[in-house]
Amino acid sequence: MMQAMPAECMSAMQQMMQGGMMHGATDAPKAAGMEAADGNAPEFTRDYVDAMDAMHGPMMEGVMADDPDTAFVRGMIPHHQGAIDMARIVQQHGDDPQTKAWAEQIIAAQEREIAEMEAWLKEKGSPEGIDFGQTGGTVWSADEGGSSISALDLGTGTVTTTPIPVAPHNVDLTSDGRFLLAVGTPASGDHGSEGHGHDGDAAGLLIMLDPQDLSKPAVTVEVGAHPAHIVADTQGRAYASLSGADEVAVVDLANASVVERIETGAYPHGMRLSPDGTELYVANVEDGSVSVIDTASLTEAARIPVGTTPVQVGFTPDGSRVYVSLRDENRVAVIDTATREVTDRIEVGPNPIQVIATPDGRQVYVANQGTEVAPNDTVSVIDTATGEVAKTLKTGLGAHGVSASANGAFVFVTNIADDSVSVIDVARQEVVGSVPVGDRPNGIVHGSSN
Repeated sequence: MMQAMPAECMSAMQQMMQGGMMHGATDAPKAAGMEAADGNAPEFTRDYVDAMDAMHGPMMEGVMADDPDTAFVRGMIPHHQGAIDMARIVQQHGDDPQTKAWAEQIIAAQEREIAEMEAWLKEKGSPEGIDFGQTGGTVWSADEGGSSISALDLGTGTVTTTPIPVAPHNVDLTSDGRFLLAVGTPASGDHGSEGHGHDGDAAGLLIMLDPQDLSKPAVTVEVGAHPAHIVADTQGRAYASLSGADEVAVVDLANASVVERIETGAYPHGMRLSPDGTELYVANVEDGSVSVIDTASLTEAARIPVGTTPVQVGFTPDGSRVYVSLRDENRVAVIDTATREVTDRIEVGPNPIQVIATPDGRQVYVANQGTEVAPNDTVSVIDTATGEVAKTLKTGLGAHGVSASANGAFVFVTNIADDSVSVIDVARQEVVGSVPVGDRPNGIVHGSSN
């Protein structure tokens, strides 16, 4: 076709392909002579241009996949969606029966092919198809909706989902690998319309599981109202944030008992220990603050105002900075731990939840969950050197929890609305697969094989 074109047409098309498509087609309206007509163009014309603009970026991202078959499928899905969007525009604005008939046929055919392609990607992204290289161990997800924990064995690529006595919101592994800890409300067996299989009125529990065999009877500790997150230190203690009591419960794991309770801000949720273990930072959702807990005295040493609806925190490996997700601001606050002041706020995706820094400290991964009605499917990757989002990766719907492998090769993301865990290859900056797990996975942690 191009050989039959006049030279000037061929040149124009090449410029359009190299300029428009390679740059996400952001200049497509200008190339089509639409810039001056934007304000006066008919509504249907603007709708067509918007549909094409929305299509080109995802197409280009899709065809950049390393595997040629995957690149084709990932590029074709947004292409097909663009065709569907254009067909719906002509159905709305057109009046010719033939174009409307074609539009109906296009929508049916493209939706069928998109479903087939997404199923192919999901099958290709099964755990058996992911190359974890030398990264071994297990990834555990807290499946709150199913009152279960799913274990992804990185050596075999198999997933095992085991019922447990609570509807777990979060999990952590003790430093010696002896216990997998989970917190939540007692499992009720009634998953209900919202998919939460727990008794919200019952006292919250910490359970201590054998990570090698989750089916073994668990040790149970009653901790308090609405436990959200659990963190284990190297001294045989665990900290459970109690959103319903505005406090953190300190548990002696050897005696399976609560030994201290520490007041925090309103509705404490996500938390993490500093790399040296001397401080615990806790995000207080309802009063826009972060509590700093001194782990020696077991008291609140400071309370730092950070912004609207902080949900989780993440330390850099050197302990100099803490990144705090601000869910309702679509931003992440950065705290200087020396001064205990917010030094920056970074725009990320919709409704960020969990955050984690890579072991080398170069990047922070932020899971953007979106809302219940409109779940989001992205992870923002912050470059810690520049303080900017360097890349946005597409995961599954309702991206929620994040964990990094000890060697920094992979980041794992739970997708609460998709019942899956996405696997991100850090070096390639690409989602290399998605693994089905239990119902509504929330917290997640990676641990070694031992």
